[in-house]
Amino acid sequence: MKLKNLQLVNYRNYDKLYIEFNDRINLLLGSNGQGKTNIAESIYLLAFGKSFRTNRDRELIKFNTENLYVGGGYEKNGRNGMVEIAISKAKKGIKVNKIPIVKLAELLGNINVVIFSPEDLRLVKDGPKIRRSFIDREISQIVPGYYGLLTGYNKILANRNKLLKNMNPDLNLLDVYDESLADYGSKIFMFRKKFIERIAEISKDMHARLTDNKEDLNVIYKSQIQINDESSVKDKFINILKDKRKHDLDMRISGYGIHKDDILIQINGLDVRLYGSQGQQRTASISLKLSEIELINREVGEYPLLILDDVFSELDEKRQKLLVDNLKDVQMFITTAEYLHKNVLDMNNTTVFYIDNGKVVKTENGGN
Repeated sequence: MKLKNLQLVNYRNYDKLYIEFNDRINLLLGSNGQGKTNIAESIYLLAFGKSFRTNRDRELIKFNTENLYVGGGYEKNGRNGMVEIAISKAKKGIKVNKIPIVKLAELLGNINVVIFSPEDLRLVKDGPKIRRSFIDREISQIVPGYYGLLTGYNKILANRNKLLKNMNPDLNLLDVYDESLADYGSKIFMFRKKFIERIAEISKDMHARLTDNKEDLNVIYKSQIQINDESSVKDKFINILKDKRKHDLDMRISGYGIHKDDILIQINGLDVRLYGSQGQQRTASISLKLSEIELINREVGEYPLLILDDVFSELDEKRQKLLVDNLKDVQMFITTAEYLHKNVLDMNNTTVFYIDNGKVVKTENGGN
């Protein structure tokens, strides 16, 4: 798929912006604080209905204004589409092809986006939360209804935790919450299990190519719910909650469930988080992100948009080139404060947008 154009009104430090994109490489170049990442963020907003930098929509509205507008025209599977988002200090409205949507789930999957930021380079070495977010974000783009399951699970989990904090919790109500938690959680578990199995297969091949077959990458699903029989996952989940109820009552929090899931990433049989070099951790992260892109292509039939937000400053030239060389069919949006080496990018298929203080001050096409 391709994002053809983007329109911003009162978004962050932009008054008004209309920009048409190259179908291959779009280089957003400028000093820090000029608005490069704001453009990348607005593209992400079109795909997910939220920012990757803040949970507060109000922060997206330009200072001293009341509302914002973001619109993007795209092409997917041979058809043109349009996503529009308007945010005021009181509400948010989203339209897909001029039709208002009611639930966020109706937005997900229209524009497929993968983002690769310095935070993703820490995908391997940071805590489980970032890896769960990686899993959930991508499943939500390719599985209708997954976002609703996740929302339902988290709502029940919050209610259960609130109940556990009571001095004398209602155990009958706790039974009800356990039943619902197991219902949502067992379905989420199966989606995650299948997703990680596919990511593991693709990333294994990807990593072998990136390392000239010198390293063997394994990605393993770590969950307190481990069972292969899909029909008995819910029963297994409920049994775990029953077995651990005393622990949860004592600790006054839900200590068991899919909200504790993680993935184990190994290189040559060793946990790369503990034993890998920084270079190995970064190459493993690149392998996972490339696998994410390939999996969406296989599921959706087209490659997603790729946002590379200030990643190249974190990578040496060799890894920059490895990354770009594996993305020849992907439309990219690259933010950087430094002009990239011409050995890294195909400049004949690159448009450079020079960003200064919330404006595109100059554009260069095709290496001019």
